[in-house]
Amino acid sequence: MFKVNVRLNTTFQILVLLALAKFILLLLFAGNYGIFRDEYYYLECSKHLDWGFVDHPPLAMAILAVSRVMFGESLLAIRIFAYIAGAAIVMITGFIAKETGGGKYSQVLAGFASMFAATVLGNSGYFSMNVFDIFLISLFFYFLLRYINSGNLNFILLLGLLGGLALQNKLTFLFVAAGLFVALLLTPHRKLFIKKELWLAGAIAFVIILPFLIWQLSNGIPTLEFMRNASQRKNLSMSVPEFILNVMIEFNPVYIIFVLPALYYGLIDKEGKRNFIPVMTFVTVLFIFSVSGGKAYYMGVLQPVIIAVGAAAIERYSSFRNMFWLKPAAVVLVAASAVLVVPFAVPVLSPDRMVTYTEFLGIKPSSGERVKLGLLPQFFADRFGWEEMVQKTAEAVNQLTPGEKNSYIIFTQNYGEAGAINYYRSKYNLKQAYSFHNSYWYWGLPEYTPSVYILVGGDLEGNREFFDEVIIAAQHRNKYAMSYENLDIYICRRPKVNIKEAWPKLKKFI
Repeated sequence: MFKVNVRLNTTFQILVLLALAKFILLLLFAGNYGIFRDEYYYLECSKHLDWGFVDHPPLAMAILAVSRVMFGESLLAIRIFAYIAGAAIVMITGFIAKETGGGKYSQVLAGFASMFAATVLGNSGYFSMNVFDIFLISLFFYFLLRYINSGNLNFILLLGLLGGLALQNKLTFLFVAAGLFVALLLTPHRKLFIKKELWLAGAIAFVIILPFLIWQLSNGIPTLEFMRNASQRKNLSMSVPEFILNVMIEFNPVYIIFVLPALYYGLIDKEGKRNFIPVMTFVTVLFIFSVSGGKAYYMGVLQPVIIAVGAAAIERYSSFRNMFWLKPAAVVLVAASAVLVVPFAVPVLSPDRMVTYTEFLGIKPSSGERVKLGLLPQFFADRFGWEEMVQKTAEAVNQLTPGEKNSYIIFTQNYGEAGAINYYRSKYNLKQAYSFHNSYWYWGLPEYTPSVYILVGGDLEGNREFFDEVIIAAQHRNKYAMSYENLDIYICRRPKVNIKEAWPKLKKFI
């Protein structure tokens, strides 16, 4: 039917070495900071496997469940498959460059540049859906270009499989598909819409995503509520120019040397017409995200393909008169940019040195959310203070009477707090933590009726609305963590409401 167009030559070997170098980079500095907030939550999701979750489809959680069974729950065990996917993206970017018309230079340059593409590198360094999102969509565009170059309709069936898997991982592919639809309409490839292979590919993708759709419908379409709340109440509102600027900052500002040539090569230069579809998809998706309240890092799924097209363009235009300098200049700029980008994507510096570094540069990346940043960018700040918070929670529990210790409940404000407590609870002899945040709300409350509540976070006056007795039992502070995770921990007795009856109203999907 089809074969992967990769030969074991010097170029392939260089791409393998680049991928290995990235993998080693991720491994070397993995332990410099702690586990990321979302990783605690994803661990809990992997222990509650289902066909859907409030804020994401199930594929990545199934991968994490496999990782837990194989390797355990250490920091490296949690992240190993993310590191592998991140390394593989380096090679795929090089393969895409070949299909865009690039020679050995552009394939190696594309792979090298993808190592220091900030969005891709940052998302490769911890476990989440994002790195698999980039991996699957990059692979999708590789085979899309294989189809464009060969006309082999069997590749369309493979695209259906990859599209379905991408959707079962994260819904970003819906936006990519919308951009691809526009791009196809603008080319002779629109004839695909009357080809049975395209409809069969759509059916394959639909069958793969169907269990998630059924779960959504069975549970009141919570992801739609989550996305609406995030757009209206959490994500920063940006104008189109602001969004584009943030995308370039997230990409690596130096990578304008790839984006601009890619746009010209794919949209204007007749020699690059095979690249019109991926480049127009990039432009369309950029516009969709810019007007729909998306985060800048969402565009990371198309960063490898735009780098690959840009690398091919640099190789092509370097052959023009007096343009020979483009090749060495691109390599030097990418290498130089690594010094700037790597500390923001991988924890290569100590926390104090990272603070000094950001202050020296005058750069502190936006979180893309309506939150106050602290000493560190949120991407790193959310890796600090979690075990200390659990220690403080244990201090509060130790203040309970012997009878209360048999039937207390730990209740948190968000999934990061609940996930961290559940990760360390055996070490500190704590009961399981509960929350109303996202999928924790579906997982519900314990069967027993607690005699006392340990509330992590909230405020004194707010907690007194629900309990007759509220005592601040411990205080958690960490200068590197996000400010809202510097919180008080309360012992609360004699609830004024029945929490099980109030549970439906406590739901927080955001």
